[in-house]
Amino acid sequence: MSVAVNNMPRTIDLLHMTYAQQSIIGSGGYMPEDVWDVQKIMACGDWDLESIITHEFPLEDLEAAIRTAADVHHCGNVVIQIKP
Repeated sequence: MSVAVNNMPRTIDLLHMTYAQQSIIGSGGYMPEDVWDVQKIMACGDWDLESIITHEFPLEDLEAAIRTAADVHHCGNVVIQIKP
């Protein structure tokens, strides 16, 4: 499995994918049930989700945040702070 930003080339074993009933989806390919499940997992409190955040930026620094998020060797997850 590969998630988030992953810009390294990957080989795909199509025969294994077929027999294992696996699929490749992008972030726009999730079903509503998948999103609800993730929201439940996040809300349960069993996981330290903040530990995966490596950088935080205010909305004004959006360009720097995107550049940082694209650097997979030095960045985990980026949060954009949107304050009213």
